[in-house]
Amino acid sequence: MDADREGTAPDESSDAVSVSHLIDRRGRCRLAYEPVADLARGVICGFEARARFPAAMSRDRWRREALERGLEPDFDAFVVGSVLAARESLPADCFLGFDIDPRTLVREAVQRVLAEAGRLDRLVIELTALGSAVEEPQLEEAARRLRDAGATIAVDGVGGGTATLRQIAIVRPEFVKLDPALVRGIHRDDAKLVIVDTIGHLASQLDAWIVAQGVSQVEELDALIALRAPLAQGPLIGVSTKTLTRIGFALSAYVRDRGAAATTPSALVALLERVAPLERDAGADERADRFSADAGLQHLPVVDARRRPVGMLGRAAALRGEDPLGDVLVVAPSGRIPELAQRAMLRPPEARFHPIVCCDVQGRYLGLVRVERLVAALAQARERTLSAV
Repeated sequence: MDADREGTAPDESSDAVSVSHLIDRRGRCRLAYEPVADLARGVICGFEARARFPAAMSRDRWRREALERGLEPDFDAFVVGSVLAARESLPADCFLGFDIDPRTLVREAVQRVLAEAGRLDRLVIELTALGSAVEEPQLEEAARRLRDAGATIAVDGVGGGTATLRQIAIVRPEFVKLDPALVRGIHRDDAKLVIVDTIGHLASQLDAWIVAQGVSQVEELDALIALRAPLAQGPLIGVSTKTLTRIGFALSAYVRDRGAAATTPSALVALLERVAPLERDAGADERADRFSADAGLQHLPVVDARRRPVGMLGRAAALRGEDPLGDVLVVAPSGRIPELAQRAMLRPPEARFHPIVCCDVQGRYLGLVRVERLVAALAQARERTLSAV
């Protein structure tokens, strides 16, 4: 698990280094929070938590002093517990992430802390070093438990050699975090631009969001916006803070203006329709009433209590009193129209022409895109291409 090392570390034998450097007055690990920006809206939408401790404080010394103080002797479990507790201060509509090695994640002490926390909503588990020796079934089971509790999963360091495509396919993350080395100088490196664009295509196929890490220059930010990378973090976005508070984003207006300029007709968001969703526990009468009130309404998305899509209900099925179908194609609004049209046509026949559901970074419903609008957009793009010849 990553940590921010503070200052010039004294020798470990010195009494100046103790567990008190790690814990706050509430007995939790001292954490630093790096903001994450939504490049579509120009706002801070999340934070990544990291432990802050002196370089001279080894895990062995931590365990020794933690035992003496009655704290969790397992350093990683202690940090995880502290991150979980920090959610009480998390601003609304923001997520909180932290990175962890898969080998550490599956250990008993860490699993116990996660299980005791109950619901893990708005928590992003960032898996590092996916090449570590963890059996695939064990990792799949850990991911399943996390999602069942409401957490989402990120794969860290993509493009830096620590994560293979097969491992990403196994985990099927909601977030794909680009290695900072891949972002550094991207505006003047055609190869990096192609690689990030390719990773973006891969992420869209997995219904995942790209997070560009280590953004330190405006030119890098411009390149990422042009590639329609949805999320970013780094020195340019905001420095780490010691508290979780709603903070401003100095480049908010700039990001929104650049994003609008980079929008192209191939962006799915241009076709989005804000159809009010149906709650999962809605009765047959309420379902039928929604369709009766709007003669042009053909499909209704069904969402759970957290506004996450769980099904699609067609007009004919609702009027017959049937239940919604659970096969829903969920995408980010930054998706590309040609790719999504192909994916829609690959669905089972009974769901092939159902609308596509767009969700935000936390998996919450935003709106629908009807397949007929996809086809119309493709036809218009084709016509423009022929006219330009």
